[in-house]
Amino acid sequence: MIQETGKHDRPGLAAFLDRHAATTPRVMLRYAIEHFEPEQRRLYLRLRRQQ
Repeated sequence: MIQETGKHDRPGLAAFLDRHAATTPRVMLRYAIEHFEPEQRRLYLRLRRQQ
């Protein structure tokens, strides 16, 4: 579901991930960011690692 949200409302998904990326399960995060630009993907993956 989060993957589909990103296709239609990327700013909304980014806002959600800004708040929850550190606690989001890894697989869910990967699906959520698959259409983002590489630099933006790295940002969210780094947030996940800092947990």
